[in-house]
Amino acid sequence: MKVKEYLRGLALMAALSAVSQSVAAVEFGDGVKAFKTGDYQRALTAFSSLEARGQDSPRLKYNMGVTLVKLGRYREAGTYFYQLLNDPQWRDLARYNLALTAEKRDRPLLAAKHYRQVTQTTDSAKLRKLATSRLNALAAEERGALSRQWLGLVSLSAGYDDNAYALQNDLLADVETGEDSFTELFAWGQYRLHGSPVDGWRLHGYAFSRRYRELENLNLNSVSAALSRDRRWWGWDTELGVAGEFIYLGGDQVSRQLNLVGRLVREFGLGSLSLSYLPGYYLGGEGYEYLDGWRQRVALKWRRPLLAGELLAFYQYDSNDRADLEREARDYYSYSPARNSLGAELEWPLTLRWSVSAGMEFRQSVYDGTNQLTGDDGSVVRYQRESDRIKSWVETRYRLSPRFSLDGKVLNIDNRENRDIYTFDKTEFSLGVSYIF
Repeated sequence: MKVKEYLRGLALMAALSAVSQSVAAVEFGDGVKAFKTGDYQRALTAFSSLEARGQDSPRLKYNMGVTLVKLGRYREAGTYFYQLLNDPQWRDLARYNLALTAEKRDRPLLAAKHYRQVTQTTDSAKLRKLATSRLNALAAEERGALSRQWLGLVSLSAGYDDNAYALQNDLLADVETGEDSFTELFAWGQYRLHGSPVDGWRLHGYAFSRRYRELENLNLNSVSAALSRDRRWWGWDTELGVAGEFIYLGGDQVSRQLNLVGRLVREFGLGSLSLSYLPGYYLGGEGYEYLDGWRQRVALKWRRPLLAGELLAFYQYDSNDRADLEREARDYYSYSPARNSLGAELEWPLTLRWSVSAGMEFRQSVYDGTNQLTGDDGSVVRYQRESDRIKSWVETRYRLSPRFSLDGKVLNIDNRENRDIYTFDKTEFSLGVSYIF
């Protein structure tokens, strides 16, 4: 009797397994059919359903990858192709698609690396021919890039700031609160003097202007120019350079800056790591001499695909050694903060043209020295200035063409300090357009 029950159980399990496999085959077939008819979202839904139920065949992973490519989710697609690199049957085809996704992500060096490996390892004459063709195309594009020495970006936006004076409260002796609308212009450009993007010299710089409708004393302008040497070194893209910048507030010069730039960037799988060191010396303008001194910044950035989007995580240490401000009554104000900033931003491609991103940054500041403030009654207050700031934002971009886009942004800053005069909360809204040329 027990034997019969055991055999009956085995038969039932086999029947259920056969039914499950049959259902999976039908669902996979539906996904393939949807893919062939161009309904990529329905295809992804079918493949994702199989994956959620524990299916992990190489064929399913490959179909997930190519479907995500069709939907423009290139980094996410790459995660599936990377899982196939250890499978001899799928390795070369997966690597070829990794090269295609690298091209879509504007990573020509990584793409060329994958194409070159395909030509060296594949037994397929067709795949070798395709990879060779893309290698030649990339080489032609690089020659074209060398002949196109100019590159630039310009954006124009308008917005509303509900607490405009807080923008510059590090530079103002008396902090007031005011709301106002503004217009903003940003332009960036570079000119390649010699060589290529991975081995050459270039001049680059930017100009920025924010003008308020009523609060003209808060109009901010800055202009910067830099010379950089780009080079490939032990698998890293490196930048070494020098930059100068001038900043004006309300028409008065606030500071002149001379900065050195050292930066390393490298791809690690689907992720990208950036390390930066930015030392600089500041000279304050008339009335801003307390800003004279050194600034040292060390930054770390990490990009990688996450969910259906791309994650940027970052950390920065900012150290300042300034002249600080002393007054006749022996009052002392420190303008030399040591700051630790930690944050992240996630970008989602809603469609091939429309993307949304959201981010948050926490910054902790501790100012060097003990501030001393003498009141009207002769009383003296001493304190070390400390602050915690949370900055959050949501941005959207809709590309009308590869070069022209509509942009929107909402920004909030919540700054809390151990002196109420420096504590503030502000929100900005802006809409604009940008163009790459």
